[in-house]
Amino acid sequence: MHIQKVRIRAVAVPRVYDTRVADAGGHEQAKTQSLYYVLELRSNTGAIGLGEISDIESSWNVPTPHALCALLCSLEGSDPLRHQDTWETATAALPKALHPELRSLLSAAVDMALLDLVGQHYNAPLHVLLGCTHRTRIQVSWVAFIRTVEEIEDEISSKVGEGFTAFKLKVGNEPNMDIERVRLCRRIAGPEAYIKVDASGQWEEQEAIEQINALAAVGADAVETPLRAAARALAKDTPELVNEKAEDVAAALARVRERVAIGLIEHVSDFEERFALELIAQHAVDVFNVVPVQAGQLQRAQRLLHLAESGGLTALIGSTVELGIGTAAAAHLATACASVSVASDLVGPGLLKGDVVMPTLRYDRGYMRPPSGPGLGVQLDEERMQVYAV
Repeated sequence: MHIQKVRIRAVAVPRVYDTRVADAGGHEQAKTQSLYYVLELRSNTGAIGLGEISDIESSWNVPTPHALCALLCSLEGSDPLRHQDTWETATAALPKALHPELRSLLSAAVDMALLDLVGQHYNAPLHVLLGCTHRTRIQVSWVAFIRTVEEIEDEISSKVGEGFTAFKLKVGNEPNMDIERVRLCRRIAGPEAYIKVDASGQWEEQEAIEQINALAAVGADAVETPLRAAARALAKDTPELVNEKAEDVAAALARVRERVAIGLIEHVSDFEERFALELIAQHAVDVFNVVPVQAGQLQRAQRLLHLAESGGLTALIGSTVELGIGTAAAAHLATACASVSVASDLVGPGLLKGDVVMPTLRYDRGYMRPPSGPGLGVQLDEERMQVYAV
């Protein structure tokens, strides 16, 4: 088998509401839709492997789909069954001038599409290729962005009615309102629900301690990315700044963890492995957040998840608001890794008004199952691709 054609198309999918995060989140505020590039690798057998470049930001100076296809020209004629060699050759040719987040997402898209072809060739779902089946479904935490108290009340009430028992609230900009939102979520969701808050790196160290303990007092169970030293904006735009100070950032998180009443969650996908190792060595966090598309390759994401397990931590699968392609890959990965025991943020199917794949990924009482077909288990819906084409 060899790849005959590389194709990339752009689609823009509306969100169900305008989304906001803390200022340090590296996220366009009042975001009404998400832009995606859909990658197709067509083989000589007629099979098509799918990948996606997820939730593209306007500040990244992203090349056109045609220009990105030209960058991936080495894929044509290559053998997807020699997956690692093919992936390394293609990604090594990517210009270093690409925005770091874009480079990771593009690398992950290539990896995803190659593995999709491999799975189709062997008639095996992706989690089987990844080596194991630890669970048949994944608990999902509903992600609520920064909104008014009234809007949060309606949103959480609706999701409790749909069967969700785990929630993630974006916080960081308005301390008093954050407390009210968490208090409200706990009242609606009940005492057994799992509630984490995500500050996106909004706080300095002492402020983080005060805010986390205040949020814990009204019902929060864990906090994600509390410190500005590892803010999501840094992770996306200048991850080298965190890599260079991995020991210091981990030490700061460890100091916070010693003085707060709830667990800490931290992203590790954007950074070099030494950051994850420092977090483990310094007992700085309780949970790794691993976003497969930000890791650049599913096998690297899997290594980070195994690292969490080896270090005595648990993990969750994070999200950049993926389409069904990236969500399917994430669900397969979660199925294959024992450490993914914390409710994961597979938010795309709920936050987007539509999708471009068949079958549509859905939630079932707060859980999600990976598609059952070979490879990723999804195919493009050409009618929907036309609806969202840009």
